[in-house]
Amino acid sequence: MPKNLIISKLDLLGNVLNINSIIKINYPELLTIIKTTMKNLTISFCFILLLAFSYNSPAQSKGLYIPLNIKKSFDAGIRSIDGNPGKNYWQNYSDYKIKAELLPDSSTLIGSEEITYHNASPDTLDHLVIRLYQDILKKGGVREFDIGNTELTNGVDVKLLIVDGDTLDVTSGDSGVRRSGTNMRVRLKKALAPNSEIHLKIDWSFYIPKIVKIRMGNYGEGEFFIAYWYPQISVYDDIDGWDNIDYSGQVEFYNDFSNYEFDITLPGNYVVWATGELQNSEDVFQKNVLDKITKAKISDEKVNIISANDFREKQVTNNNKTNIWKFRANDVSDVSFCVSDSYVWDAASVQVHNSGRRVLTNAVYEESTTNYENGAIFSRMTIDYLSHELPGYPYPYPHITSFCNKSGGGGMETPMMANDGAPKEAAKTLGLIFHEITHTLFPFYMGVNERKYAWMDEGWASFYLTEIVDNYPGGKGYKAHEVSGYENAAGNEMELPLITPSFSYKGQYSRIGFYNKPATAYYELKDLLGRDLFKKAINSYMERWHGKHPLPLDFFNTFNNVAGEDLSWFWNPWFYEYGFPDLALKNVSQKGNDVNITIEKVGNLPTKIELTLIYTDGTKEEINKSIKEWKNNNLVEIKLNTSKKLKEVSLGSPEIPDVNRNNNIINM
Repeated sequence: MPKNLIISKLDLLGNVLNINSIIKINYPELLTIIKTTMKNLTISFCFILLLAFSYNSPAQSKGLYIPLNIKKSFDAGIRSIDGNPGKNYWQNYSDYKIKAELLPDSSTLIGSEEITYHNASPDTLDHLVIRLYQDILKKGGVREFDIGNTELTNGVDVKLLIVDGDTLDVTSGDSGVRRSGTNMRVRLKKALAPNSEIHLKIDWSFYIPKIVKIRMGNYGEGEFFIAYWYPQISVYDDIDGWDNIDYSGQVEFYNDFSNYEFDITLPGNYVVWATGELQNSEDVFQKNVLDKITKAKISDEKVNIISANDFREKQVTNNNKTNIWKFRANDVSDVSFCVSDSYVWDAASVQVHNSGRRVLTNAVYEESTTNYENGAIFSRMTIDYLSHELPGYPYPYPHITSFCNKSGGGGMETPMMANDGAPKEAAKTLGLIFHEITHTLFPFYMGVNERKYAWMDEGWASFYLTEIVDNYPGGKGYKAHEVSGYENAAGNEMELPLITPSFSYKGQYSRIGFYNKPATAYYELKDLLGRDLFKKAINSYMERWHGKHPLPLDFFNTFNNVAGEDLSWFWNPWFYEYGFPDLALKNVSQKGNDVNITIEKVGNLPTKIELTLIYTDGTKEEINKSIKEWKNNNLVEIKLNTSKKLKEVSLGSPEIPDVNRNNNIINM
């Protein structure tokens, strides 16, 4: 065949296949296209061409922008266009052995840890990045908000740093150690080769804040919640290399999945609850407490394990001057713990899998805290819903512990742990407990980079609780509240596309971009796919990416793959573009029994369509159309036949975002 003819045929095939996209075409379809379009080519050449097309270097859904640092990951086979981890996927991890002592009187935590860091990457590392989170309180530190001068400290006091047997001077730049922000960069004398490991020993201490409690702290009267607490190896990944983003108060987690053994030493009258499982319960608890823990692990009903009176009567811990609490947690992204010498402990449990596996749901709170007498049951309701309804994925950990810090509201999550306030309304307490527990799945089980994509976890945590809160007494209207929060800011110049790295958000718009808008987008996505397909897609996403580090494209590509269609027309406006949702009634007419209604998509964000028709006889009719109507259109025509005479047509509802509701009603 002449060369120019082959080239023209290839051009034609390229147009048919849209080579510059990554729409997945299965092999039988591809063979049919090849045979039809290139029947003059030899069979052997077609086979070679088939192999070429089966290796797609583009790495996104059709029409979605892909930054070059992310594209290289797809090109290297680390991630796949069908939404699965690639054959060359890798991630690093650490083994931590930590011994810490909490001194309640001086509000100080003293620790010593040994770390083995495993480099599973294909890269040779010439330095490490170690996070020192409590340097956020350091004098001169960079913070997202003003904290005053009351509790400014010297940050984390690193007393000893040994790297592969070499003791380094952390105060001298000449030693290869440099501290900046909340990170400590350590230059390695011997580079860390691929598939090798390095050993570190660090001794440290810091003051636990009593006033400036950023996600953790001393809550007074013997109550502490300790998170962001130990020197931690930062993430080295396939996208950015080392994560050098400072912890400045707003953006949160991005951690590797590591293994932990940690001991907490405290005065003998204190109880510790923590990520992972307690290894020496008989050494620290009296038998009556052990018996009630055993009972709670098989009980659907609340069991009071420790009462405030039990503490007063010294019927909780073994009578030692100090106790060492030993915990272990494997393949988790972080660990935290809380302590008290007076808090009530209630627990129940719930079956999450047909194997009979149950999860212990703990509530730890000050006696008589409003609504927390139901805390263990609220936690149980949450785990039950998440495991069986949406996402319908069995909760993967042995327990969840919700600690009440006695503040007015708001909360903070860590794996298997939550640091919650105390809202006055029961429905809000349920919502708060539910929200923070959901984070154990997103971002912790899923390994999401919250620092860049907070909507990948906060959005889900805001979304999943909708049904259970809306159906709880006093909770009606939660969904409309979330939608309204987004709607009030949509289209403002300060509102950034969701794909914008989260550390770029500032002020009140971070709340919109992390919580309200993504939750609203997920409502629309569920409507688009239908509940069953949506549930199948989110389960596939979780099954593929738990214990790993999914990107937005991995999420989008998985949903495309499971749905069997390219959803770029939805992803683009909702996640990549500036814009706003605005549907309008453009025209309504009635001639005899024929009614014609024209709806216009004025904004660029598509939403579902809900129409309410009111007739002159006082009756109403509702018409619902899927968001799919906007896939290829900016106008939707609705025709119906009725013998009734129209009085009014209205568009939308409080649960559908719309920045201009003045164009949503037409009176006849």
